Amino acid sequence: KQQTKQQTKQQTKQQKSRRHLSIFNSSHRPSWKKKFHIPLFHSSTAPQNLSESQTKEQKEKSLRHQYRGILLSGTTTWDQHEAKVNSILHICELYQLGHDLKEYSQKEHDDGDTSDDDSLHNDTPNNTTEAANTLFETRARRTLSSIGFEFQLDKCSTCTESNTVDECCERCTTRLYHTPSNTAITNENRRKFIADGKMYDALADLCQSAAQEIMAEACDLVWVTVCDGKGGGLSARRLDEQSSNLSSDSKSVRDWPRDDEGNIIVREPIRALVGRCKSGNVNGNQTNDSFLVSTGKGKVSAGIFSRQHLLTTGLEPSTALPLLREARSRGMNCVVIDPNARGDCVGMETFQESVRSLFQQECSAEVEDAIIPANDGHIYVLAHSAAGGQLVRYLLDKNQSALLPRIRSITFTDSTHSVQWLKKHPHLASFIQSSKALYVRSANPMRDDGWETAAPGDECDKDHFWSHRFGQIKTVWAGTTDHSLTNWAARAPIWEHFDKSATDEIAENSGNEAENESDTDKGQK
Repeated sequence: KQQTKQQTKQQTKQQKSRRHLSIFNSSHRPSWKKKFHIPLFHSSTAPQNLSESQTKEQKEKSLRHQYRGILLSGTTTWDQHEAKVNSILHICELYQLGHDLKEYSQKEHDDGDTSDDDSLHNDTPNNTTEAANTLFETRARRTLSSIGFEFQLDKCSTCTESNTVDECCERCTTRLYHTPSNTAITNENRRKFIADGKMYDALADLCQSAAQEIMAEACDLVWVTVCDGKGGGLSARRLDEQSSNLSSDSKSVRDWPRDDEGNIIVREPIRALVGRCKSGNVNGNQTNDSFLVSTGKGKVSAGIFSRQHLLTTGLEPSTALPLLREARSRGMNCVVIDPNARGDCVGMETFQESVRSLFQQECSAEVEDAIIPANDGHIYVLAHSAAGGQLVRYLLDKNQSALLPRIRSITFTDSTHSVQWLKKHPHLASFIQSSKALYVRSANPMRDDGWETAAPGDECDKDHFWSHRFGQIKTVWAGTTDHSLTNWAARAPIWEHFDKSATDEIAENSGNEAENESDTDKGQK
């Protein structure tokens, strides 16, 4: 028995040692390494026996894994694809830094011909004259053209047959084109011309700037700096007027934003598009009414509702241009703010600063070429998505109560507000649910019923949840299931609501005037 016990002990010891040999014993390391093909130590000086073709194939595979898409148009290898993306990113970065990239497009036409260069220098006086006559910025469109893209008008069949040059109908849209191939960018071919990732973001931002230039030119708008990020702008002027006893140097230094340690912080500027003053006449043929447009949260800027649809669908469906044209035809002053100027995380703060500076302070010579609504005239508001919640929260502030009587009509498009916020504010709650307010909603195919047969502007049924959140506000279908296209699909019902509010206000004012006149006549008798 003792011999058997000793034999079993020796066997167990051998088994235990064998278990650890495969991991810790150096004699077994080469076989383990060879089995799994994993090098235990990496040496930078180790010779690489890969040929040039093998290294190129590995680089192609890594690039293909990195992009996970198709090659851009005009490229045959991933090296060319990467070089083209980097070139476009560099040009977009130069644009963001404020450079004018007109020379990039000129090089394509010059082809090294010195006579063209001389003609450019000889035409300097004419160029300056044209620049003086041009009131609108075109730098973004020139930069976009230099990288092979351009916004072009796609006319409908009716306008094409009539051979009209300047006139177009609502069915005509402005599309983004790839100019070398003369191809309109669509959702199907977008990745062939615009790669995902950094190129998409850079080109989308550049297209937004180009679309804003087109809106400013079509509706006679001009940029106004609400806050330049260093203590200047309309908001700083308001603070300066409140403390006029301080010197100008102390005011400018005091108003600069600072961190906890007192260091100056330069933030992104807050700008807005407003109507341009006519020469010799501040108001021109316009009324004192203003049309305020505020977009939702995200990466969109002033007057833009969707970056994707701007690239693939058209400029009119993705921007506020059709709405601004309707406002201009009614003689209104247009105001387009950008709550996302400093990021959507501080959108409410940016919204407050923009509305307060543009609508609740007097105008001065600092913005003499722009029409600032100040404290006069009625306001028609279009609040899209998160802007609806920002507007209601802004009106909840007691200091902003003076703005509410000026608002004649509001249209919420897929707004995020709630009447439950207004339990302690019955006056504001009644206004939000009155005939002066309209809610336009896009349909959810998984949740809503009957939207397929409903036309834009048809009133939709409200369930208990909807009434609990939005109250008794009139709610209509937008005529689309896409949240970003709500304003485009429902543009006709939106302006029908605004026009009805205007006529009701005029009728009410005329009735009040008639009553006042009758009362005065009775008093005189």
